[in-house]
Amino acid sequence: MARSLRSDRLAPPLMHAFRASFEARDARKRVDARDEGGERVIAARRTTSRFAITEALLRREVGRDIAALMNTTNLDSAVDLEAFPEVRRSILNFGFPDLVHRTLDEGDVGQIAAEIERALTDFEPRLAPASIDARRDLSPDIPDLKIRFLVRADLVSDPVNAAVEFIADVELDTGLIKVDRL
Repeated sequence: MARSLRSDRLAPPLMHAFRASFEARDARKRVDARDEGGERVIAARRTTSRFAITEALLRREVGRDIAALMNTTNLDSAVDLEAFPEVRRSILNFGFPDLVHRTLDEGDVGQIAAEIERALTDFEPRLAPASIDARRDLSPDIPDLKIRFLVRADLVSDPVNAAVEFIADVELDTGLIKVDRL
């Protein structure tokens, strides 16, 4: 049987069910509702929020995960994985290259844009890989010691993909990446 979604609701990512239970602190609460025949009934409070979510909530979920991805230093930054291409592409190498010990000239800035695209392609399956585009923002209002990137992609969702755009501010002195506007 096909389920119908309201046009303003999207199918949630799997992790949303776990996060919703964690935030509600209801994962360990025993629910034993029974109907007249003695059959167990799944509590509505546990299923409705997990059936579909709004686009804004999905964007917030993905934004939180992208910020975590961008601020996790990958294994390749500490161990040379040149001889291990499978490990380089696996979850063992989750994260972003370390920026703290790099000197950044204009050539390296272009490399950071490519690294943003690579990290999102490899470790964020909710973004359509072919749609990911990171470009340096050359606006004059960017604070010193920061390099800003505009990142655009399509968020894979059901029933339709949603275009997303966010800003990744790379702080040169700390190597942290702040993700905004997702």
